[in-house]
Amino acid sequence: MENVVTDAPPPSRFSPDDLDNFAAPPPQPTPILVVSPANPSPAPGLLILLISPTSLALLPHLSSSPPLHASLLLPELPLERSHPPIRVYLHEGALLAAAHGAVPAHRARAVARSLVSALQPEEVLVLDAVLSGSYRGRLAADEPVEGKLETRAARMRGGVSAARGVATLAPPGSMVDGLGAAVMAECEMRGKAASMVLTWPEGARPVEFGVMRRVAAELGVDPAQAAVGRVSGRAELDALYT
Repeated sequence: MENVVTDAPPPSRFSPDDLDNFAAPPPQPTPILVVSPANPSPAPGLLILLISPTSLALLPHLSSSPPLHASLLLPELPLERSHPPIRVYLHEGALLAAAHGAVPAHRARAVARSLVSALQPEEVLVLDAVLSGSYRGRLAADEPVEGKLETRAARMRGGVSAARGVATLAPPGSMVDGLGAAVMAECEMRGKAASMVLTWPEGARPVEFGVMRRVAAELGVDPAQAAVGRVSGRAELDALYT
């Protein structure tokens, strides 16, 4: 009779390469938020996160180039990249966080945590877009639509900033993911008031949406002059880096 304690175990049915698939992945480095020494933290009342091409189209039309407050870096990205994924600007007491580069999906949670914990805004407004593959064909291709999702704290306040006049998105389905969704989850856990406004189509002009017109009014921008084509590839935002 075999002794299960002292006898040698049978050979594994898995090769060493297969066993590596069950190992925990190496920990990812923490994102780094580098704050400009010339612009110390202002303890902002509002953080506006610009993710969609429609919202980013407003930046080049600001009356004056906003001073850079901070840059968020991902240590694993090549250093030769021309610009960090996210830059945070100061504009009349508010912070504008512009997603100039794509944030990998598996890093969205860490980036959201770094932004919210380091900047400590009282309210957060996320401007994102519905991707064409995320709404299962329920939206007309050329009909502008906007809707919002809110944290519990935002609903208790009646909304956040320019999102107060936007109807609640229904049904939310599975169309929200990436950095915007991660920021909303982080704000919900921290009890912060946050609203995320999603617009459709992804490349529509800012003037077609009420929320963009209200945000443009707060920033002193004429939304009729902002065209999404000007931020295609985000190359024309280089003027803000000087």
